[in-house]
Amino acid sequence: MLKSRRERTSEPASPPPAAEPPVRTVTRKDLPLSCPMPDAEVWNMHPRVYLPIEDDPNHEATCPYCGARYRLSDE
Repeated sequence: MLKSRRERTSEPASPPPAAEPPVRTVTRKDLPLSCPMPDAEVWNMHPRVYLPIEDDPNHEATCPYCGARYRLSDE
């Protein structure tokens, strides 16, 4: 019986790398920052979580539920 190409290799097939979500720029008027944001189209996609973006040294935050990334702008 012939083995398929996958069976002949010793390495398992790995999934393609996931694309990182784009960084959404927010301003001080958006504070306190929550995800999902109030203007999100699917506002009920996961429980609202508040992200302490102003406490981060780089002023960045990532949502632990959906992976959305935010960066605080001084503008």
